[in-house]
Amino acid sequence: MRDKRKQKIREKRALKNKEKKKEKIQYYLLISALIFCLINLTFIENKTIGHDKRYQIYIFWLPILIGILFFGIYRRKFLIEKYLSFKEVYVKIYVIGFYLLQGIVVSYLSFGQIAGLTWNYINQKEAAKNPTEIVICKVTRFYTKKNPDISFKFKNRTEVFSVTSQMNRENYNRNPKDYELEIIVQKGIWNYYIVKHWKLKKIN
Repeated sequence: MRDKRKQKIREKRALKNKEKKKEKIQYYLLISALIFCLINLTFIENKTIGHDKRYQIYIFWLPILIGILFFGIYRRKFLIEKYLSFKEVYVKIYVIGFYLLQGIVVSYLSFGQIAGLTWNYINQKEAAKNPTEIVICKVTRFYTKKNPDISFKFKNRTEVFSVTSQMNRENYNRNPKDYELEIIVQKGIWNYYIVKHWKLKKIN
């Protein structure tokens, strides 16, 4: 009996150690994915204007759902054990919500980023085949508080450009009705346009 108990204790310790090592690896992978996400959003991803529901469906939501399914199957034993370890219903609900939220974040940083990078590459290649265009858009708002920006209309949809602190100071006393944006773009796929350059112009 004692030998069996000792054996079970050793097995539990081995499983715990294995789980800790796995969690450590996953933690480092998550941090790496987060850092890459910041680099991608800052330096790699093209600034675009335009809109298409297919992007939200195939490039955002579908990869996240696939990721949740993948990680749910991959970690099913751990998740089931974690769920069954609690008796209170409210704690079980909390556990489900917590790991679902965690799954969404991890899925976005992994499957979502891969889909986004792939789409960005294809969109850039397609846009390179098309000539540059100049579009004139009416300014609808100057937002001058935290994270200042300029809002404007493009194909009946509100778009936003972030602005520098210097331009933001100048925007304090500007009336949006007196300004427009001149934007140089190249058309890519799914009604998205890559922004090459833009400038604010006062309407004469």
